Amino acid sequence: ALGMFSAGFATGVTLGAPLGGLLLTFLSWRALFFVNPLLGLVVLVLGSRSLRQFHARQSWEWRTLDPWGAVILTGTLALFILTLTGIRDHGFVVPNLLGLALAGGGLLLLILTERRQSNPLLHQELWRSRGFLLGSFGVLVAFACVMGSFFLLPFFLVQIYDYPPAQVGLMLAVLSLSNALLAFMGGYLADRVGNVRILRLGLTCIFAGLLSLGAATPQTSTLSLALRLALTGMGLGLFSAPNLNEILRGAPTELMGLAASTNAVLKNLGALLGVILLVAALGWGQAGPATLEAGVSYGMAGFRQAFWLAAGLAALNFLVNLMPRESM
Repeated sequence: ALGMFSAGFATGVTLGAPLGGLLLTFLSWRALFFVNPLLGLVVLVLGSRSLRQFHARQSWEWRTLDPWGAVILTGTLALFILTLTGIRDHGFVVPNLLGLALAGGGLLLLILTERRQSNPLLHQELWRSRGFLLGSFGVLVAFACVMGSFFLLPFFLVQIYDYPPAQVGLMLAVLSLSNALLAFMGGYLADRVGNVRILRLGLTCIFAGLLSLGAATPQTSTLSLALRLALTGMGLGLFSAPNLNEILRGAPTELMGLAASTNAVLKNLGALLGVILLVAALGWGQAGPATLEAGVSYGMAGFRQAFWLAAGLAALNFLVNLMPRESM
């Protein structure tokens, strides 16, 4: 079931990449922003007919909300992301150091606040589970290295290989389609071989794919590039379902919803961190800060630095996930 869920997520990315390329080829870029509202209306109508309401395990009460935790968490994450962006552009100047200090203070305040809440967003029972902790770290870093690379790929394919938008969309679809297809297989194999073995296999594929992508040259053929992207997508597909299963397995039944929503937050946070770090790596050794504005191009060396950083993050993720999963 989790494999099918992960495949659904990947299929959306798969369809979006080539369709986005086609829209850019034949229509204005403004057409991209009309797609999601139309699809949202379709899904809303279909969902209202097919999805059934389930009975909550706990009755709804306003006092079960954690508004202060939500506000502090949102503010701390926003400040942390903005500070990392500032460091990428201007280095460790005084305002950025102050931003890091304030983000650290926000994290400390969040921890102290959550200890006094009856239903905290950062529930201690979740974070004391080794399976939940390792799974959360895994999804954060996996999405940082893969989605950060995914963000750079259009610039890489256009600036280094001079691909047109439609071909760029098809190349991105190779990564996404391999992710979708292997997500089914990841869930199937996890049920029969075990979650940890399959997610480690997925992390190995992610590392190998990103490392080979960093080893590409301007003479690398389209087929060779596609195979490297497919290997990366296969790795994420194999990793996603068993890792989510580990996260949920480490959560008490009454905290399943919180565990799943935490996983979703970490996906987005990982993608944001990956984009910031890899764009920064793209500009290492340059005279000025890294920027992806129109007319600014980078050579193979800059992209190689970024992809190798992503491979290094994948290697770290694999090593951390060699730790045993028993409860702490």
